[in-house]
Amino acid sequence: MSRPLNVTLVTVGSRGDVQPMLALALALRRRGHTVRLGAPPDFQGWITGHGFECGAVGREIKPFLTGPAFQGSPSARTRAFWRFLREQIPVQMQDVRGLCEGADVVAWAGVAFGAVSVAEKAGLPLLGVTYTTCMLPSDRHPSPDVSRRDLPAWVNRLTWRLGPPFAALVLDPAINRARAGLGLPPMRFFDHFQGPWSIAADPVLLPPDPQWPPRIQPANFIYFDDDSQALDPDLDAWLDDGEPPVFVGFGSMPTPHIERIEQVMREAIGALGRRCLVAAGWAGLGGRGLPPGWRVAHGGLPHHRLFPRVAAVVHHGGSGTTAAALRAGVPQLILPLILDQHHHAHHLHLAGLGPKPVPMGRIDARQLADGLRYVLNQPPDLRARTAARLKQSDGCGDVARRLESLAEP
Repeated sequence: MSRPLNVTLVTVGSRGDVQPMLALALALRRRGHTVRLGAPPDFQGWITGHGFECGAVGREIKPFLTGPAFQGSPSARTRAFWRFLREQIPVQMQDVRGLCEGADVVAWAGVAFGAVSVAEKAGLPLLGVTYTTCMLPSDRHPSPDVSRRDLPAWVNRLTWRLGPPFAALVLDPAINRARAGLGLPPMRFFDHFQGPWSIAADPVLLPPDPQWPPRIQPANFIYFDDDSQALDPDLDAWLDDGEPPVFVGFGSMPTPHIERIEQVMREAIGALGRRCLVAAGWAGLGGRGLPPGWRVAHGGLPHHRLFPRVAAVVHHGGSGTTAAALRAGVPQLILPLILDQHHHAHHLHLAGLGPKPVPMGRIDARQLADGLRYVLNQPPDLRARTAARLKQSDGCGDVARRLESLAEP
């Protein structure tokens, strides 16, 4: 255990980007450190409710993810994402400066790229935390905006080489104007990935590239086990009053063509004769009527309490939901939508834990029913071994120890 530290954690993104950093903050506090967080305004109340100081970083994220700019085609979502970065990274630099005053070490996650420049200006040690392997360049996988994940190594390398020239055109001018305001020299966008990193993902299912330098180190999944969060009593009673349901939830993700997705759900899960628990999420899934006996849940759900009680989990493939289902040992079916979700679905398929993935935008009722039959009929042995391994993991501790080592003189 190191001396008591002042730690600043900065994250920008959906709940899946924020929740692991809150879990890390709780672990650091238990280790005797003082923690301050920065996150989108959407999550300030949740974080301060756990007793932490939290500064707002950038704009609210929910209106962006659920707004029209993010509801179109994959190419339209990509353009909206790059525009968001161009607008928000300079804003982040201003918002993060005060949060880093008095800090001994800084960690950043999600798309909080502005924290890199602020830590550089303050001369503070900095750790990037990623919840997957596909955000770091490698010839083992393409860049995260490529949905196909079974490409040859030379194509993977090419996708990473195309990124820097595009970023230089779209992002570098705005970033460097803001850096000049801090008295810092110019940098390239992809220089953000050059510092120390902890990969908070299971190294068995998502192995790190052996060619990566020592500054990139594996940790494990970060789990947020909030013992104070219980299941709603009505939901708890509903779960007890029948066979385990199929859970369907896409978290904070937008769900384009949501009416079609709901129809696919009704047909596929109805054909299997299963009950279904639908998590409304930010997209309002299940709001257009569901079959008798199904249930819609609103607000955050404690996955560590819920998932062991369901028959299968159908989800978008975010790192946190994927990790929670793996640790629960429950069958899961990923319908990826963007970025790392395709990567996780691909690696679960390679590991024998899921069928070949079909993206959310292309799934039909037959494919969803076939996918559910596949995972429900799989022998449980591999899931059980994976769950047992993850129950012994300590991703929070892995990252906390890395931060402590970086802060040592």
